[in-house]
Amino acid sequence: MLSQNSLGGALSEIKGFSLFAGLSDDLILNLCANSEIKVHQHKEQVFTFGEPASYFGIVLSGAYKLSRIAISGEESVIHFSSPGDVVAALVMPQTKSVYPVNVKAMGPSRILLIHRDIYLQHWLKNPDLIIRIQGLLSTRMARFQNQKIMQRAPLQSKVAAMLLQLVAKDTTKHELEVPLPLTRKEIADTLGVTVESVIRVMSEWVKKGYIVTTDQHIKILKPDLLIAQVDE
Repeated sequence: MLSQNSLGGALSEIKGFSLFAGLSDDLILNLCANSEIKVHQHKEQVFTFGEPASYFGIVLSGAYKLSRIAISGEESVIHFSSPGDVVAALVMPQTKSVYPVNVKAMGPSRILLIHRDIYLQHWLKNPDLIIRIQGLLSTRMARFQNQKIMQRAPLQSKVAAMLLQLVAKDTTKHELEVPLPLTRKEIADTLGVTVESVIRVMSEWVKKGYIVTTDQHIKILKPDLLIAQVDE
């Protein structure tokens, strides 16, 4: 069984995630048995679409981009997984399971990789844990559906909604920062629009003092004004 020391000191991090709330240390160690903490640099690949799915992951820090390549050859961004998110867990029980998406790191990131055998031996035997995973995925799907609903909304509303979804939940703060390095191209790929149009909108917001961008990080200086953009 994996010991607390071999978990690399990440046990305290893991216990802070809603997925593991209220679980004993021994149970968490069983669920993470023989796991490995991987550190990835920006754009480094973790899982590849169509390859056999032998591992799933729990994001510890940073963020990971989940995407598919469209028929046109363009990348279609599906989700940005942040700390506490589970990646590729629900394909583990499938026979000859394969990864349904490409997964790449967004900036320096850390992920706990757990083998499929551990999922089958320990995770599936805990119905409450499976319900929690499904809850995380339901939240992800709800965000995806919100993007679909806003397809006909003005571009500035789409961009504002996406940025606000990515920042900390406490939108009462005067300033909010998107916790991952995000390019205009990635925003465009997520929303299914041209990168030129995203550049135009965000450049206007920079000039107006709504946001500031440095090294691909975006800080929202006036969240109330971006919220107003969503409501237009």
